[in-house]
Formats: sequence, C-alpha cells, structure tokens
Amino acid sequence: MKEREVFLDKLRVAATCAVVLLHTVSGVADTTDMSLYPEERKVFWAMLDLVSWCVPVFLMISGYLFLNPGRQIGIGSMVTKYCRRIVLALFLFGMPYGCLELTAVEGRFCPGMLWETFLGLLCGKTWAHMWYLYLILLLYLLTPFLRRALGAVPRWAVYGVLAVLFAGCSVLPCLYMLSGKKGFALPGDGIYFFYYICGYLFAVEKREGIKKAVRRGIIPGLALLLAGGMAFSRLWGGLVPRMAYNYPFTVLLALLLFVWAAGAGHCVRPFWTRAGALCFAVYLVHPVFLNLAYKYFELTPLAVSDPLSVLYPLAEGIPIPAAVAVSVAIFFGGTAVLSVLAAWILYRIRPLRRYVL
Repeated sequence: MKEREVFLDKLRVAATCAVVLLHTVSGVADTTDMSLYPEERKVFWAMLDLVSWCVPVFLMISGYLFLNPGRQIGIGSMVTKYCRRIVLALFLFGMPYGCLELTAVEGRFCPGMLWETFLGLLCGKTWAHMWYLYLILLLYLLTPFLRRALGAVPRWAVYGVLAVLFAGCSVLPCLYMLSGKKGFALPGDGIYFFYYICGYLFAVEKREGIKKAVRRGIIPGLALLLAGGMAFSRLWGGLVPRMAYNYPFTVLLALLLFVWAAGAGHCVRPFWTRAGALCFAVYLVHPVFLNLAYKYFELTPLAVSDPLSVLYPLAEGIPIPAAVAVSVAIFFGGTAVLSVLAAWILYRIRPLRRYVL
C-alpha cells in the first residue's frame, strides 16, 4: 500500500468524524431557538468553527486523487463509474430520506410522496447533508476539463487562480461582513473549486519541505494555535460572522490539517483501509439517527436548561461550556457508533458495496 493512500484514509476517517460532530451541533441549531441559549450558542458556534474543515478536506482528497496527472481518468470513467456512484447514492438514500421528512410534516404517508420526493431529488431538494453529493457530482463532471486546463497552464498561473479565489470568495466577503459594508466579491461557492484545485497541488508538488515542517512541529503548532484562536474568538472575543466553508480561518485550518497529515509519517495498518471504506456509508446514514432524535423524539443536547441534568442529576452547577461539550459528546458518540454499525451492515450487501458505497 502506498503512503499516499494511508494518509488519505486517515484524513477520510477524521473528516467523517468531524462531519458527524458538525451535524450533531448544527442539527440542534436547526431545531431550537438558539436565542434562548446565548451562552450555549457561543459554544456551538465555536464547535462548528473547529469542525468545518471536514468538507474542505474531503474536496482536497478528491482533487488529490482525480486531478493527479499520474492517474489516467477520462470522461467515460468519470461518468460511468464515479458519477454513477453518486447518482445511485442520491436516489437510493435520498428517496427514503425525503419520504420520511414528508411523513413527519404531513403526519402520514401517501404514495404521492414518492413522486414528490423524486422531483425534489432532481431539483436538488434533499436532506441538508446530501447537498455535498450534488457538489461532488458537478466537480466529477468537470474533472476531465479541469485536468486538461491544469496541465496546459504553468504552475504559477494555478497559484494565481487560487489566490484570486481565496481573496474573492473568502477574504473580501469576511471583511465586508465585519465592516458592515458592501463591495465586489466572487460568489462564495467558488471556494469549493479552490479546495479541489488545492488537492491537485498537493498531488504534484514535492513534500520534503512539508515533512520537515511537520517533524519540527511548525505545522502542528500553527494548526493548534489557529484552532485555539478561533475558539477563543467565539467564546470570549464576541466574534459574530458565520461563513462556514469560505470563512478565511476555516480555509487556513483545512490547509494546515491536510499538510500535517501529508507530511507526517504513516505506518501501513489494515484498520485505516477498512475504516476508510466505511466513511461514505457513515456519511449517508448518520443523519437518520440525528433526525430521529431531534425531530421525532425532540431530544437534543439542549432539551433541558442544564444539558446534563436529565442524564446526570448530580452534575448541576458545572460551567455551561463544559456541560454543553459533554452533552454534545454523548450525542455525537451515540450517533457515531450507530452509524458505523449501520454502515458495516450496508457494506456487507454486495451490490451496494460494488456500485454505491
């Protein structure tokens, strides 16, 4: 097994865990009036900042694999193999999800919901987490053309495009938001192309300098310092802007984490290969358990004023940030365990494993 594959599997596993934690937290905000929980909201926003690197890392992994000039990938294989996988995942998992959502809203199930859900999938209306499948499907379709474009221009031009995307899609919108002013900026969604092309650069550039920086603790130190600063700004700094994946500090944190993983030493362990193989299935199924808890049973980490009092009556009076962190950790851990078990069962189904997962 190549070292490249080992560190990518580790990144997949870490990013999948971060996705589950992200939806554990964001799901509460979607189903709760957070204005009633001002202190808890600060903790939630800090958590979201610290895990929003997951989607950027997934995109960089895809760019690393599919834009790599060392791999021969044409438009035929992209459509018949990789795009087919995404389309099948959308319909096989999106249809049941959509019907469950409509049943919850209507209070009953009727056959017409199947047609309504089908139309919703075609129009991009599915459960929130599945928006990523539409994004990656678009990037897959554009991959053959991006490969040609990247191979035809000098490397400095690629860096120039990335600089323009970072400034226009991330830095300027953030500055406008902080200042309350308006001005020219590129569409925020352009940041997804930034991440995808960054994956290409990680694949083609030499990593000797990165490995030295990682061994000396420079990259890990910068990543931890940045993460600490992001958390401090939410908890005590009064930072207000919410930008998700195009937030400049999220961009920098995602890049540092990818560099850290790419430059670290790796031992070949079958565990990471098996765990990495389950990641896509975990991504597809984990919202089922969160939605059941949050929307159907109305049980969230903020179900009571003290998030822990319902679970640990003796824990009253502990600081709110600690209470929220432990409560979210319990929901995250339960969701992760159930999702891995469900993913393992699905992965045992040969047609799903071969064509979807």
